[in-house]
Amino acid sequence: MTSLFKYLLPALLLSALFSFRQQDDSPLEGRAGIAYYHFSHVRDTIRPSRIWEEDFQLAFGPEQSVYFSATKRRQDSAHRAAFEEAERTNSSTVNMGAWRPVTEESIYINGQALLVNRNFRQANYLIKEPFEKTDWQITTETKQILGHTCQKATGTVKGRTYTAWFTTDVPASFGPWKLHGLPGLILEANDNANRIRFTCTRIETDAALPAGVSLEPPADATSTTNTAFLRMEAAYREGLSANAGSTDDIRVESATVNGQQLNAPNNKPRFNYPLELPLTK
Repeated sequence: MTSLFKYLLPALLLSALFSFRQQDDSPLEGRAGIAYYHFSHVRDTIRPSRIWEEDFQLAFGPEQSVYFSATKRRQDSAHRAAFEEAERTNSSTVNMGAWRPVTEESIYINGQALLVNRNFRQANYLIKEPFEKTDWQITTETKQILGHTCQKATGTVKGRTYTAWFTTDVPASFGPWKLHGLPGLILEANDNANRIRFTCTRIETDAALPAGVSLEPPADATSTTNTAFLRMEAAYREGLSANAGSTDDIRVESATVNGQQLNAPNNKPRFNYPLELPLTK
């Protein structure tokens, strides 16, 4: 069977660029606190040296926050610029440069709601998750992070136990990813196996929100469930497989990046250490 990589890569690029173009045309939405995080995750415990790394931003106000991939925004911006340059010069060749997989979803926390926004085939979908209150155990242990005195807390989030360091210098009960509920901003967190790690690298207070970023979820998003969304994605992949022999398919057999030949992967990586554990009854 022809690798789905040949079909999904162009579609993902175009979808990301379409989404970025929609967001980038929006005006500044206001001001908020912004925290920058570096995320690392050992997804395959058999190959612990292969670490997923990505940069994220958390924009937050008194009662709301949104967490999104800064790596994705940078990559989308570069790819959009490449398309615009090709359009400007009427070139049939688009120099996309390097491409890497990134986190597509954005996470919104609003009052007592946790919402995940995902884009699929140029449409926004909003998934409401149970707003789980973490039973944080706050200790007296402290340490300095970015010039702030942080206090240690432990709690279980999405099936994994985390150690988090938060500071009341920034009295916002938010943090990276789906970590929240402490009496201050979470600047650092890791799971008990130290395979998942969030590290804050910079904090801005009363900063202008980036263009296209809002603390409110997209108004045009269609409400759905995680099960329905995954079913939709699976049906689309099955459709691509069924049409693999069509002459109309877009194929990417290989790409050259900085003089290095990159071919479609022959084997899929193993993800045996997911960020979230499935719920057990």
